[in-house]
Amino acid sequence: MAIRAIIWVRVPSLNAIWIRARSVLRNRRVRADCFPLVASLVAGKSGIEVGGPSGAFRAPFGVLPVYPLVGRLDNCNFGDRTVWQGAVADGSPFVFDSRRPPGRVQVSEASDLSAIASGRCAFVLSSHVLEHCANTLKALGEQVRILEEGGALVMMLPHSEETFDRLRPVTSMEHIRDDARAGVGEDDMSHFEEIIALHDFSLDPRAGTREQFEARSRKNPENRCFHHHVFDTRLVLDLLDEAGLEVLALEALAPFDIIAVARKLPTGRRPDNAAFRAPDAAWRRGSVFSRDSLG
Repeated sequence: MAIRAIIWVRVPSLNAIWIRARSVLRNRRVRADCFPLVASLVAGKSGIEVGGPSGAFRAPFGVLPVYPLVGRLDNCNFGDRTVWQGAVADGSPFVFDSRRPPGRVQVSEASDLSAIASGRCAFVLSSHVLEHCANTLKALGEQVRILEEGGALVMMLPHSEETFDRLRPVTSMEHIRDDARAGVGEDDMSHFEEIIALHDFSLDPRAGTREQFEARSRKNPENRCFHHHVFDTRLVLDLLDEAGLEVLALEALAPFDIIAVARKLPTGRRPDNAAFRAPDAAWRRGSVFSRDSLG
């Protein structure tokens, strides 16, 4: 009698397949619409990247390929070893583009950039960093502090709708304020249970098994891998307002990116970001995420 073997294959959801396909296609898509603006704000100037180096800023395929344009670019990372940069040392070269002179690495928390003088930078870059910071407003405030007046913040964050955070609720602005008032440290683990319970493994193939992911997450103060907070584009706009920044551009792009470009105003001036709050704001009309159109 013939014996037929049955092989069970776990097939990802169609949504997961689509998101992964878009991630692959990302390197072939058009640059972000705000790239000319960003280029004008960083070209020939001196700044710092918090986290990184980042594929989003590399030429030719990054959505904001500014690395070839900057005058000087230094770096800040939380420790002397990270999962994205490997081993580094304070003061070591920051190689962000093989064709450009390297900058300098500064080892310090994103929420404590006290080693960097206030007003030193013409721009600050970050890509998918702020979600790894437990004290969001403190980290953002430090980036604003080191900017010169008129300096530019260029920040990318993951939109939760199309990431492994999609089952988690978007963090409220009040929660973020509470964290700032409480002085939450970067060793905070208060979101651990929610992260483990609601992580969408179908959109995070590198997470491994639930047990492996939980073990890695328990070591978050060492590796900084999990997302403390969950973002949509409206929350990013609220954060920029809270930090007193003038919003220059907001853009929401597939597969899961929010791009924010903002400017530091002179002391005492408050931003008027009303145009970005309008129901028909350009970022809403152009967003690929359904939640952004809800107002």
